[in-house]
Amino acid sequence: MKVAIRVILLLLGVALFAWFVQRAGPGEIWKTCLNLGWYAPLTLIPYGIVYFADTMGWKFAFASRALKGIGFWTLYRVRWCGEAVNNVVPSAYVGGEAVKVYLMHKRGADAGDVAASVIIGRSMQTLTQVMFIALGSAAFLTLAPADSGVRTGLLVVLAGSVLAVAVLFWLQTRGLFSMIFRAVEMFGMKLEALEAKRTKLKRIDELVVEFYRKQRGRVAASGGGYLCGWLLDTMDIFLVSWLVGMPITWTQALAIEAFIGVAKVLGLFVPGAIGVQESGIALVCRLAGLPDALGLSYAIIRRGREVVYASIGWLLLYAEEASLKGISGRIAAETRTEL
Repeated sequence: MKVAIRVILLLLGVALFAWFVQRAGPGEIWKTCLNLGWYAPLTLIPYGIVYFADTMGWKFAFASRALKGIGFWTLYRVRWCGEAVNNVVPSAYVGGEAVKVYLMHKRGADAGDVAASVIIGRSMQTLTQVMFIALGSAAFLTLAPADSGVRTGLLVVLAGSVLAVAVLFWLQTRGLFSMIFRAVEMFGMKLEALEAKRTKLKRIDELVVEFYRKQRGRVAASGGGYLCGWLLDTMDIFLVSWLVGMPITWTQALAIEAFIGVAKVLGLFVPGAIGVQESGIALVCRLAGLPDALGLSYAIIRRGREVVYASIGWLLLYAEEASLKGISGRIAAETRTEL
């Protein structure tokens, strides 16, 4: 059933993207992409800077004692491997986070500390994304006509995001896994996979709660790193639009990048969010007043950049393990043992 849903979403995304391409004109899109010429490699730079900021955010999501002997560039490489898995495997980010825990534990870090940092880091990234969406909403409101129905939609998206994050943090500060166990027991259910890890999962809860309560400076620094990453992400379309000869304002760049993240969330369970992401980018760019040719060209260029980064990430993962064959089994075995 899950596979069928993923296939349907994939086909719908591809079909919608094909419709956008047909409306804009394949020739016009190709011409816009060709305008990059020898400047194409420059489009890879902004994402590398965003990776740097996000790695800083993850670094501060660790307890101060947890990273002894592990340097920043090791974190950068491990995070790159994890994000490469997230960008390819439709696992709602679970697969890539397991890779991070595995590779960090392989380097001597405590698996519980790493798992807690992954939960905290992803939470801070989500929180700052909501802040980024709020800024993008404000930018969009300056671009949308006064009588546009888009305004109502922006407010709904923002309110829903804030509510979701509030619930997430409420659960974490009370022990996410402990709350799950209580809910399961309340309904008279018994999940053997969870029961087998009860002690270790509750330990992760304790580490997360302790971090929020006792290391608030690191919580703030982690959020600052991730927020910088979101803001730096606006350089991507800003640079691409300039290189293809269709420059846009920073307000447009902010509005577009903020809501591209929302579009990607809709494609979490589609392999690589293929079709869904491109269609979302095309729609957001159109709402921001950009020509379809630019929006679709950017969607294609962005996909190319993601392929490059994902390929490098998988090569780094290959270098870690010497062979990718069976790596999922090793990660699963390590996770069962240490978590």
